[in-house]
Amino acid sequence: MQLAATQRTPLMEISGSSCRIVGECYPENIQEFSSPVMTELRSVVPDSGSYTVELELFYFNSSSAKFFFDFFEFFEEKAEAGLTVNVNWNYRLDDDTMLEAGEDFAEDMIKCKFELVEMPSEAKADAEGEE
Repeated sequence: MQLAATQRTPLMEISGSSCRIVGECYPENIQEFSSPVMTELRSVVPDSGSYTVELELFYFNSSSAKFFFDFFEFFEEKAEAGLTVNVNWNYRLDDDTMLEAGEDFAEDMIKCKFELVEMPSEAKADAEGEE
């Protein structure tokens, strides 16, 4: 599954080996955005082996935070059942808000390997140039 980034939603790439989310997440209707994503994850994420989650968020709102809580809970359950899950939370050097959000999510991850990955501040401009 691949969903192009919009003004209010991030790029989403989901496969049987990885999930990549890049951009801002504040859709008008979080259910319309999150439901197909969670359905796809339930369909393609394996029960064993390894899976990589790459996140590079620049902003998300409170309703999206609930989606990410459910998203991480899904992967934590998969890890508890035996899947090796590696989560890379990419944040810009000057973005304390996204660093703190990553730290908060990491606190709830026990079975998943959760890495906070610092990126240069210009990474957002580079990513936006790709759209």
